[in-house]
Parts: sequence; C-alpha cells; structure tokens
Amino acid sequence: MSKPLNAEDQVVEGELNQFWLTPGERLLLALPPVEAHVAARVGAEVRVPHRPVGEVPELDLGKEHWPLPTEHVAADPDVDWVDDRTVGYFASARQPSDDAIRLADHFAHSRGQARLAVSDRRVAVVYPTKLLRKDPPTVFTTHADLPATRLGRLDAVFLGQSLGVPPVVRLSFVDGSVLHVRDSLSARRVQRAHERAAGR
Repeated sequence: MSKPLNAEDQVVEGELNQFWLTPGERLLLALPPVEAHVAARVGAEVRVPHRPVGEVPELDLGKEHWPLPTEHVAADPDVDWVDDRTVGYFASARQPSDDAIRLADHFAHSRGQARLAVSDRRVAVVYPTKLLRKDPPTVFTTHADLPATRLGRLDAVFLGQSLGVPPVVRLSFVDGSVLHVRDSLSARRVQRAHERAAGR
C-alpha cells in the first residue's frame, strides 16, 4: 500500500483495504465522506440540492439541518458550485439513469455518510453498514457498484471563481455523465490512483 497522504487518508485507505476489497482487487482511489449537498444537472433540469431519483436503501438519519446552497449556485451550478462550501458534489448527465446520477443519488441520500471508492474492478458508493441495520455483519455495504470499464477518465480539475480553492476529483463516465467530488487532496489522490493503475 502507498504511503498515506495524512492521518485521515490512512484511515480511509486502511478501512477499505481491510473491509471492502475482494481477494486480488486493488484499491485505486478512496475518498473520505463529504458532508455537503449534491448539485446536479440532468438534461435541462437543474437540481440544487439534488434528491435521489433512483433506488436507494432505507436510512434513518433524522432531520436534515444543513444550510441550503446559495441562490447563485442554484441558478447556475455548472462551475460555481465549488465556490459554495455547502455543496460537495456536482453531477451532470443527459438522463437520470446515467452513471454519475446513480452515484450522486447515494451521496445525496446518505447525507455525507457514504464514500466513493474506485478499484481496478469497480466504481462504487460504500455505506457504513451500521446505517442500514442495527447489528451489522460487515463494516461496509456497497451500492451503485459499477464495472471499472464504465469509468472513461479520472482527473483533478480546477473549477469556480474563488482564489485558493483546490482542484476537485472528476470522474468522466463512458455514457457521457460526469461526477465532481470536493476533496482537498484531490490532485495527489488522483496522481496516486494513476500510479496504482499503472502498477507503480
């Protein structure tokens, strides 16, 4: 396993390596949970904050107390979402069944409790199983488990108008949909993912 980027990275990577990967599977990218809203553009429809349109597991998270995104982001989220700290994800797609929206549904539904994991075999949303049942037999439960071949490109990009905003992780899927995830270590995590994929 590569040297951890910081203490949080060490925990996130360690947990997924120990409790999520299947035998022979290699972890490429592991992001910590992002406690923020999801914004989305599905066709011509803007969804800020995004609410799930597909199937999601039953959760009891209580009442949501997060502040809503600003009206500016709600009107035009495509680039400016990253300037609003209440938004942690932005997905764009032609239709609700596209891969980026399938993932975004779970991030919106779990209110920042689920995390993104990418291996050499799959792209998935990973829930702590304790959110789904009282006596969990496993640490993690996987949802929106997509074959790795559905991910066309993984990179870190700068967005927004504010100074000092770090790049975000961008996942571009072969169906044309795109998911952006806010992460302060995005450039280093993406670089490491590419090195792992290349076997370095």
